[in-house]
Amino acid sequence: MASESAPGPNRVPMLIAGVVGCLVVCICVAGLGAGAYFFLGPTISTPTPFAIAIPTLRVAPTAAPIAMPTQTTAPTPAQSPTFIGAVPTIPPVLTIPVLRATATATAPRAPTGKIAFSKSEGDRPEDKYLWIMNADGTGARMVFERASDPAFSADGTKIAFYHWTDGMWLAHVDGSNARKYVGDTKARSPAWSHDGRWLAFTGIDVVPANVLANETPLRRGVVVGAMPDWSPDDTQIVFQTCRENRCGIYKANAQTGATMLVVGDDGALPVWSPDGKLILYQKEVDGKYQLFVINPDGTGKKQLTAGPAEHVAANWSRDGHFIFYRSPDGGAWAIWRMNLDGSNRVKLIDGMPPVDWAIEKLAVSR
Repeated sequence: MASESAPGPNRVPMLIAGVVGCLVVCICVAGLGAGAYFFLGPTISTPTPFAIAIPTLRVAPTAAPIAMPTQTTAPTPAQSPTFIGAVPTIPPVLTIPVLRATATATAPRAPTGKIAFSKSEGDRPEDKYLWIMNADGTGARMVFERASDPAFSADGTKIAFYHWTDGMWLAHVDGSNARKYVGDTKARSPAWSHDGRWLAFTGIDVVPANVLANETPLRRGVVVGAMPDWSPDDTQIVFQTCRENRCGIYKANAQTGATMLVVGDDGALPVWSPDGKLILYQKEVDGKYQLFVINPDGTGKKQLTAGPAEHVAANWSRDGHFIFYRSPDGGAWAIWRMNLDGSNRVKLIDGMPPVDWAIEKLAVSR
């Protein structure tokens, strides 16, 4: 029995110890790896899909709060179209032409047509001249010698005037076809009716305005007076005269001569407004003649001019928006224009002394 081999060493404990040691080592290695990843993971580049996904998951919550302010301010840019579309600033711009058109429509337009007037260069008849110019003062030219007291026909193509010293003449406005019409040295201050059919003059007489050169116009006496002017409808004549110690402006029926006082204040040289609502005339105030207007019924008298200079020989523009007159205001005799209330006085032409401003007014054509 001595030949039986002795029993080998027991290895079970050694195997158990080896297994346990391996587990311990693995656990330690795993723990170290996990710790290293925990502390160094974000800075370590790793090909593992997990390692890439983790940063993405961690950044996502951060991105949401960052986007929040962007979302809250988004309405601000949205206001930009509202501001740009607030091209409701364009309507005011578009309305500017409308405003200008309104102002132009209400404002008086510059007068057009012609003005005829006398110019005195001495005391002799041959020193008296008749001139015509545009209503704005341009284009002045001498048309007739030995002439004064002009009056245009209604259509502006003819002119009546006093020819020193042989009576009233007629001519075309260009100076052609001039001829004696009424051979009376007192036939002054002619006034043409608005229908072009009649001429009134100091007397007061009326003659037809279309008598041929080889005929003598038939005179018809209307009333005693001077410086006549027709109403717009040609039914009445306004004039100056003295009656029963009352000198001033009167009006008479153009057919019957029936007379009515307008104003007894020594006024002279009356002229009816184009619309028939006013009568313009001149009268002395503090030693100088000034311009007045009054209603045809004698009410509403109003003084338009004042001062140390004469304001005389006035007439209306054909559209009724202005008054033309003569005055030496400023030193020399000139022809002026003003508004209906006496404002905005404009000198049109200088150096034109009148022949006789007491009995002749400016003539104005369309």
